[in-house]
Amino acid sequence: MKEKTEDQIISQVDLDNLLHINELIERDENDSLVCELKQAILDSGKLELLQWEALRDHLREIEELIPHIDLIIKLKKERKVGVNLKRAS
Repeated sequence: MKEKTEDQIISQVDLDNLLHINELIERDENDSLVCELKQAILDSGKLELLQWEALRDHLREIEELIPHIDLIIKLKKERKVGVNLKRAS
């Protein structure tokens, strides 16, 4: 199997996934995940009890992923520092 390099073109599936992730985390748009949640809370009548419970279950799943996300961030920062040190040498 061919290993990916930085020079290779990103696949459409990878691009779509990245765009979808960016839509969820975008902070400046009114349709971000956080904005959607805030709107739902402000207009709590839009969701039924079962929907609120399902939403809370999904948020618990996200909360469980936070330590993993933190680890990824830490490793990427360390890698970036290592790359910058190599370039400076």
